[in-house]
Amino acid sequence: MIFAGKIDLDVPVAKTWDFLIDINKFSSCLPGLQEVKQIDDKTFDGVIAANVGPISGKFSFRAMIVESKAPEQMVVKTEGTDSVTKSAVNADMTVDLHPLSENETVMDYRADIKIKGRLAILGDMVLRATATLILQEFTKRLRQGVGATAKA
Repeated sequence: MIFAGKIDLDVPVAKTWDFLIDINKFSSCLPGLQEVKQIDDKTFDGVIAANVGPISGKFSFRAMIVESKAPEQMVVKTEGTDSVTKSAVNADMTVDLHPLSENETVMDYRADIKIKGRLAILGDMVLRATATLILQEFTKRLRQGVGATAKA
């Protein structure tokens, strides 16, 4: 599944970048995140609780920044497994930041998500609906988080 879009933010590119690379700030935007642990500058482990259709479980994951061009682009690879079905979830995500003005940024994102195992049986429609809800909540929290950072 491919997810792509844009998120407009009312903060400069540099502040947006600083927010995204600070795992404590960024993780506050992830719905269902139960824990996150920084392994090194580019690697993070975590657990997210999520409901996908009729299945609710926890997803243990490792996220790695595989490429970084501050403050313009970040490429992240995430691999995880859910606790109920033991399905594998792999995501490759690219985030590009572009200034709209001195105090506005547009964040372009593209995520290629692959699911293997019993979760994949739920089908594209159920998985896409769940991901869309999570993305909407993430966007809301991101806007609030970077807005608070800009005022601090």
